[in-house]
Amino acid sequence: MIFARALVLAALAGAASGFRVPPRAAPRSSALHMSTATPEASAMMDAAYTEISSQLSTAKEAMGISEEFMGILEGFMAEYLESNKEAGTDPAMFVSVLKTLMGSLSQQFVEPYKFSTFHEAIRDQPTDLYAWGNNFFRPLVVEEDSRLEGEEKLDEIMERLESGENVMFLSNHQTEADPQVISLLFEGRPETEKLAEKVICVAGHKVTTDPLAIPFSMGRNLLCIHSKKHINNPPELKDEKQKQNMETMTRLGELLAEGGKILWVAPSGGRDRADAETGEFVVAPFDPKSVLMFNILGMKSGKPLNFYPMAMYTNQLVPPPSDVAAKVGEARSAKRGAARVAIGDAVKAEDYATSREAFAEEVYSRVSSMYDGLKE
Repeated sequence: MIFARALVLAALAGAASGFRVPPRAAPRSSALHMSTATPEASAMMDAAYTEISSQLSTAKEAMGISEEFMGILEGFMAEYLESNKEAGTDPAMFVSVLKTLMGSLSQQFVEPYKFSTFHEAIRDQPTDLYAWGNNFFRPLVVEEDSRLEGEEKLDEIMERLESGENVMFLSNHQTEADPQVISLLFEGRPETEKLAEKVICVAGHKVTTDPLAIPFSMGRNLLCIHSKKHINNPPELKDEKQKQNMETMTRLGELLAEGGKILWVAPSGGRDRADAETGEFVVAPFDPKSVLMFNILGMKSGKPLNFYPMAMYTNQLVPPPSDVAAKVGEARSAKRGAARVAIGDAVKAEDYATSREAFAEEVYSRVSSMYDGLKE
């Protein structure tokens, strides 16, 4: 069985050999502009999809892939194919990004990648996983319906980082593709693209343990934690999870003490969900204790920590399930949609020193207000 797995792994990984993701994507003005694929291009993508699906079916038994996960993967891939046709993706890029996913995914069933407390994006050859992840989600973003508001704040942020200060985006969170969306919408200028590459995301356990999410997470800078929503499940692992969270916060304190760091955090502890009655996504409440903890770490670091509210309207891309479940292996959609981000003015935590709730509430209020604007 081990030998069979090795053969299948070699086949799937070999399918991606020779592929090199460009180190930097094209500017936003052209990179996201696509049109429906020609019949010839669609046929090429169909043929590649059929070949990859056949290899995956062969790998299923040897790799120990469950029927449930196989169904999730097949549905995701089929929808991704149709979205790329609609987007007019270059067939060579479609084949490359999908084969890279299959090669990396197969590896997770042989030897799952182990994330350290602080994971730095894998940018080495043969594959730059940061650029690959951006290119994977690029066709799903409908350019004409996407935008970045508050782009002028990026110059201010870069100046603060250059002077050794730290920056933290306090943001809502809607999909697993949020980090890639930030990178795509920061495109257009070399300096802002470099800024996106430096972002460190505070990430929960699902994106570091779910086989389909792991390859994308490997391409990002991550501080790995366990969300309060899932820390008690299962109960016997609670102490271990809390220990890891403490180690992560210690590492975060060290990074802040170095200065010049930019972080993205979702103080809600998870993704927004749709309202049961209206079906519209609403910004999940921020946890005041989490916001306070980040503020305390910033003060202890000896370097200024600047908090910027960020709103993300991304729920059309790989939306979360309606329930908040602790298990990994959730179904995913790969439909195209709008990706909108807004950055607000920095909020001074010291102005709310008398109440930890007041600071969190103010940031939440600003994020919610910007989010309402993004829906229009």
